[in-house]
Amino acid sequence: MRYRCDPSRFAVDTVEGETIVMDLVDGRLFLLESGAAIVWQHVAAGVPLDLLEGAIQHAYGAAARDDVRGFVADLRARGLLDDVGEEAGEGAAEAAQAVDGARAPEDLTLPAELGPLTITAYDDMTSIITMDPIHDVDPSRGWPFDAPS
Repeated sequence: MRYRCDPSRFAVDTVEGETIVMDLVDGRLFLLESGAAIVWQHVAAGVPLDLLEGAIQHAYGAAARDDVRGFVADLRARGLLDDVGEEAGEGAAEAAQAVDGARAPEDLTLPAELGPLTITAYDDMTSIITMDPIHDVDPSRGWPFDAPS
């Protein structure tokens, strides 16, 4: 099975190994860290899940493969991924090759260590924006500045 993230609903950006997924409809924000950002990169790019699971198992073992399977199910349950189709087989392998240059699980680029599949969800982006000190900039003094005594 292949998945995609709807670009008309979600804004996605990866910065320094963390992926931020912003739901433009519901106002939710998701932060994918460590292994979660790596898995997201492959799944959202259209790499078939069976190919990714094979690569994960090849690199990290069966327990990591099962963790990835559960993580992708969680992403789907949260509405972050839509089914695209294409069960395992020749079509799926060709799609993965086009996306990632991969012909087999061991061809997918993975780091030496996957790391935890950490996803943090924020239900209200307005509270996050108000925590950002950049939004408290005084145009005459800039930021950061010392508070008056």
